[in-house]
Amino acid sequence: MQSNEMLQQWTEMNKGFMESLKQLGEINTSMMSKLTERQMAAANAYVEGMSKQMENIGEVKNAQDVVALQAKLAKDFGEKMMENARQTMDVLTQTRSDLAAWVEKGMDAASQAAKKKA
Repeated sequence: MQSNEMLQQWTEMNKGFMESLKQLGEINTSMMSKLTERQMAAANAYVEGMSKQMENIGEVKNAQDVVALQAKLAKDFGEKMMENARQTMDVLTQTRSDLAAWVEKGMDAASQAAKKKA
């Protein structure tokens, strides 16, 4: 009888452990996917800025136009990078919250298991 109880507890513990690992994997996969999106957005902004520069460089008539064009492109690029950085921080903040909830859930499960055993 005692052996069956131990086996059942062991099985439940392993099941909980595997579910916990699955959840951690999902959190990591989500974070990596979102961070990859942010990297692609940054790369796209850079390529877009270079394309605009190449398109508009033929239209400049003097050095003043070149400076104005460069200033506008730098401003636009800077704004896009700041927005990308903000979105990246949102991803990291959400991941931190998800991990904290994951740890708390694990601690609750461990506490309940200890109470059952006692």
